[in-house]
Amino acid sequence: MATGITHEESKRRVMRVLIILSVVTAVEIGAALAHYYFLSFEAQVATKIWLNVLFIVLSAAKAYYIMSEFMHLRYELKPLTISVLAPFLFLIWAIIAFSYEGVSWLELRNWFG
Repeated sequence: MATGITHEESKRRVMRVLIILSVVTAVEIGAALAHYYFLSFEAQVATKIWLNVLFIVLSAAKAYYIMSEFMHLRYELKPLTISVLAPFLFLIWAIIAFSYEGVSWLELRNWFG
């Protein structure tokens, strides 16, 4: 932590992070259970994309919060923060690009094969 922060304030910050991450995780688990148990099969198929989007957004928010608090990026200079977050964003872009490319190859294989 930054200098000049007391032990009690540090404990409060860690507890706040713990509570926020626990609530976000509980929302993710609740959404998954509600999707599985309370929707018919047809509704599950129709809403699966929205559930996946929700998981991606909440997981990215948790990753950002963990990096900003536990890796202390919130307290660092902007260039260092960008140098840590840029590879993370590139990884997200690569996953999306390779998924799109994989679907394209699968469609070509099914068409010609």
